[in-house]
Amino acid sequence: MKLTNRSLSSQVKEAIVAMINESSFMSKLPSENKLAAQLGVSRNTVREALKILENQGLVILRHGIGTFVTSYNSNDNIRYNIAQLDSTTKILAEHGYVPGTKSASHDIRKANERISTELGSDSPMDVLYIERVRTADDVPIVFVEDYIPYQDGMMEKFEENGNASLFRFLDKYTPVSFSSCSIHAVLSDERLMDKLCLDEPKALLLLQQMHYSAQGVPAFYSDSYFLTDRLEFNIIRRFID
Repeated sequence: MKLTNRSLSSQVKEAIVAMINESSFMSKLPSENKLAAQLGVSRNTVREALKILENQGLVILRHGIGTFVTSYNSNDNIRYNIAQLDSTTKILAEHGYVPGTKSASHDIRKANERISTELGSDSPMDVLYIERVRTADDVPIVFVEDYIPYQDGMMEKFEENGNASLFRFLDKYTPVSFSSCSIHAVLSDERLMDKLCLDEPKALLLLQQMHYSAQGVPAFYSDSYFLTDRLEFNIIRRFID
């Protein structure tokens, strides 16, 4: 299948996924050069598409050896490699969805003892609290609560920031480099059912994350409640001898 000159790496990704899905058995993909020739795009575009697939946990790239298919499920769930730290906006966009936000609110408040401790304070600290529901094509995917150590003028700067990425906003304060993530299975209560527009309790995946700068300075803490029937987290586990 040839792609037009206007094709993006996400379209190449979809073409490769279709190739995998149509094959009765495929453990190793053709080389980047062969894929580029077959799809009529540059090798760099193919490499970008394969990186997206690796982030989603569908392939594993082995330098000097090739690209191997790890698994493929033809349902429409959003899939993502949980070891990769990316914004929800980027994850959704890479899957071809239009990212959105609803039920957003924010204020300045005192964080509780647990969150203040996570943020490196021995006493309750002022934070910029942000809550929002992230959507994919207007369908709720995740409810997120963020707690950012407050600095003078941060509220006004955040409101000026509009719907831009939170990571990009934090570049002005404490740029995020990595996070420590704790994962829990929870059942939605009435509050979460209301936020995620659920008619009945459902299983959620709670990611409790402490984000840090490259120097290990706490940037912000977040609780993210993902709908497990709409998003799948994958991870590639490597054997260490």
